[in-house]
Amino acid sequence: MDLLCETARVAVEIDGPQHLGDADAYCQPGSGRRDRRKDRLLQENDWLVLRFLATDLAQRLDETLDAILRALHHRLRS
Repeated sequence: MDLLCETARVAVEIDGPQHLGDADAYCQPGSGRRDRRKDRLLQENDWLVLRFLATDLAQRLDETLDAILRALHHRLRS
């Protein structure tokens, strides 16, 4: 995980270019499958997992930060 807020139980993952390849490469051990297992484990333990592409972060920083802040605000209110 790239960022964790334990109080809100929110995990943020930034996916780099290796996640944009073909489906076979995405599911190779050590790439997508491990990430999905990690996400599932966190979600089963009441964590919210937010995933963003690195390119979106670079091109839409304000939107990405707004989404993270909204999720944190929502989780902390509940």
